[in-house]
Amino acid sequence: MESAGAAGGLGMVGTGDPLRAAETGGGETEARPAEAAVEAWIQQHGEAVLRLAYASLLNRAQAEDVFQEVFIRAYRHADRLRDPDRVRDPDRVRPWLLQVTMNACRDLRRSWWWRRTREGSGLEGLAEAEEGPAADPAAAAVRADVSQAVARAVRALPDGFRETVVLHYFEGLDAAEIARITGVRVGTVHSRLHRARQLLRRQLEAWGVEP
Repeated sequence: MESAGAAGGLGMVGTGDPLRAAETGGGETEARPAEAAVEAWIQQHGEAVLRLAYASLLNRAQAEDVFQEVFIRAYRHADRLRDPDRVRDPDRVRPWLLQVTMNACRDLRRSWWWRRTREGSGLEGLAEAEEGPAADPAAAAVRADVSQAVARAVRALPDGFRETVVLHYFEGLDAAEIARITGVRVGTVHSRLHRARQLLRRQLEAWGVEP
C-alpha cells in the first residue's frame, strides 16, 4: 500500500487535494493554520486511515474516497481539534480520525453504490514486506510469503472482524478504544478478537503456513 505520507504531500491519494476540496472561501492566510494541521495529521495518521478503510471496504478506490472525505472533515473541524480547551488529550485526533473513517465506511456500505460495486480489490497494505537491510534473502522471502498469507486470511474474515483486527494488531489500540471507534461494547471487541484469532489460525494452517 502506498504510504499516506510518502506520495507527495496533501494530494497523495486519489485525485485532487482534500484541503482544496474543503475550502469554501476565506483568505489564504486564514486557511494556512488549518492546512498545516491537516498536513501534519495526514503524515502522522493517513496510513492508518487508509488501512482501516481498506479493511472495512475491501476496495482500493472506495478506501481512497473515504480517505479524502475524512481529511476534508478534519480540515473543517481543524480549529476545534487544535483547541487545547476543547481537546485536552493531544492524542485525541487519531481516534477521532479513525472514528470518522468507520462512520464514512458505514455510510458507504449502506448506499446503493456500495451494493452495485461490492467486489473489492483487496488489502494490499496489510501485506507490505518489511523494509531495511536483508541479511538473509531466503528469510526475507519467507517473511513476505507469510505476510501475503496473513493479508489474504484477514481479507477473508467477516465484516466487523476485519476492522477489529486492523485496529488492534496494526494500529495498536486496546479494546476500550476500539469499542469507542466502532460503536460496540468492549465485550464484543474481545469476542471478535478471540474468534478472529481462531479463524486466522485455522485458515493459515489450511494453507500450510505457520501461524
